[in-house]
Amino acid sequence: MVRIANALGLVILSVALLILSLISYVSLRKDSFITSKYDMGGPRIMFHAGFRSQFAMNFLDPSFVPLTNALNEELQGKTSRWKFNRTAFYLQRKEIFHFINIANNFSLTKSGVRVGQLMHFDYSSNKYVFSISNNFKSLLPDMSPIYNKHYNVCAVADFVFRCNFAPTEVYYKDVGRKTNMTTFNPSILERYYNNLLTIQDRNNFFLNVKKLEGAILWIPAFFLHTSATVTRTLVDFFVEHKGQLKIELAWPGNIMQDVNKYWKTKNLSPKRLSTGILMYTLASAMCEEIHLYGFWPFGWDPNTGKDLPYHYYDKKGTKYTTKGQEAHQLPNEFRLLYKMHGEGVTKLSLSHCA
Repeated sequence: MVRIANALGLVILSVALLILSLISYVSLRKDSFITSKYDMGGPRIMFHAGFRSQFAMNFLDPSFVPLTNALNEELQGKTSRWKFNRTAFYLQRKEIFHFINIANNFSLTKSGVRVGQLMHFDYSSNKYVFSISNNFKSLLPDMSPIYNKHYNVCAVADFVFRCNFAPTEVYYKDVGRKTNMTTFNPSILERYYNNLLTIQDRNNFFLNVKKLEGAILWIPAFFLHTSATVTRTLVDFFVEHKGQLKIELAWPGNIMQDVNKYWKTKNLSPKRLSTGILMYTLASAMCEEIHLYGFWPFGWDPNTGKDLPYHYYDKKGTKYTTKGQEAHQLPNEFRLLYKMHGEGVTKLSLSHCA
């Protein structure tokens, strides 16, 4: 009887704690934040104190990131005490280079492939292949676009990386106008340009690419086999407009296995790394100091409590979903980047851009 009573008591206590946790979780959006933002998604951060709230967050989210005074101040845009640790940054660069030669693997080159060569996809079964065509090879650079390229500060003054062909015109007050390099997942052609099926689609795409004159368009065509058909459409388009678009095209090969190996040493091993942390990896080969913007991984604005979209340029009304979290483990990425920020390896800007 004593054992039954003890077991029953334990069950009642567990249920009570669960209810308490759920109540706290639901009340998160209604509670007031303490008065004392980033393009990813993840765990909720507690902005008000108390056992009830913190227990609920820890119970419901194993990737819980505790609020510290330093983080709270940075979220409010207060003067940062951040100081660049060049020694730590160089050490990280050396560790990355142990796994991958970024300059040589930044893009396939004409001399590095042959027509008819079969390429596999980093995140798909080996049964899927892509045959290198004459047109594709003609678009490859003669040498790596970043060979012997070095910049003092990236994402601030000297060299600006952007992800996912992100627009800047409407948002320039927050994100600036300058673009030196942007990633372009072939799926963007499907999502925003209707696979170039109409004259209007083609004109829109042409004009938006033209705005990037002088920049590098980095196209990861060999991540997923689902990009194969769209990649062929993209190749045909660039061949058609060769000479009209003053951009540098870069087509990385199968680089993710080596990139993943490095980040796995930092206990980061998602299904797929986010584009943001991949760009950080590439930037480490070119930049003497890296500043990161837009890597806020939560579904709401910490200063206002309002919902945030997954990307800053998503259509109004688009709500953040957990799809990105499931593929990328964005909470863990943020936690690692914030740790690097604290160590002075990279500067993670967390307050409002403007």
